[in-house]
Amino acid sequence: MKLAFLFILTTLINTATSAFEPHVANYQLSINGLKIAEEVRTLHQLESGYFYTANAKTSGVAALIKDYSIAASSTFTLNNKGVDSNTYQIMEQEDKKITESHAIDISSKSGVATSTLTKTQPKITVWKAKPGNIADPLSLFLAMSFDLKNNPDQSSFSYQIANGSSIEQQDFKKSKNQSISLKGKTYNAVNVERTNHKNNNIQAYFLPEYQYLPVLIKQTKSGREYIYKITDLKMSTAKKL
Repeated sequence: MKLAFLFILTTLINTATSAFEPHVANYQLSINGLKIAEEVRTLHQLESGYFYTANAKTSGVAALIKDYSIAASSTFTLNNKGVDSNTYQIMEQEDKKITESHAIDISSKSGVATSTLTKTQPKITVWKAKPGNIADPLSLFLAMSFDLKNNPDQSSFSYQIANGSSIEQQDFKKSKNQSISLKGKTYNAVNVERTNHKNNNIQAYFLPEYQYLPVLIKQTKSGREYIYKITDLKMSTAKKL
């Protein structure tokens, strides 16, 4: 079972390095209304960038059927173009056994992403990218958060995503804000929709009062509806959800 979810010089440096505050966010994943997994995402700030982790595991009835987990991590920096990934790793396990494992080194300066050897990735592959920043599946939504916060008048966004099997471009468009309900409260959320994957639609909702972090992600794929919803957030400068 695949869990859908799974991302500057001088004065600009100061703006960039303070763009994200370290935090811990808890999410719940449901498929066609059935709650199947819980995930914890943690953002750490390093001296020269950020370290972002995600740990997901089946829960409830789904956990009785299959013990499935995903652990992913990303390191990235910020520049005047936004999020720029350096490394990405992901490991999937079923019943404590590794079923998939991918790891890549990313260099937008060289315009490449290079795989490293893992148990299920036995050879090194190099993928070429176009000029510009490169994100990864884990840092993608933080890349959108950065753009929504720092480029409020921009309505279209494009990202190069290195995912361990290719580098693909994903295009998104901002539409009208929508009201969403979280834990009994109503918020005015920024709505962003992916536009270049007709059979794999994604809509994401971001809250300005929480550093434009994604609080709700909806994905429709192969006749299934995946909903990824925040359940808790720990951030020193933000009020509790």
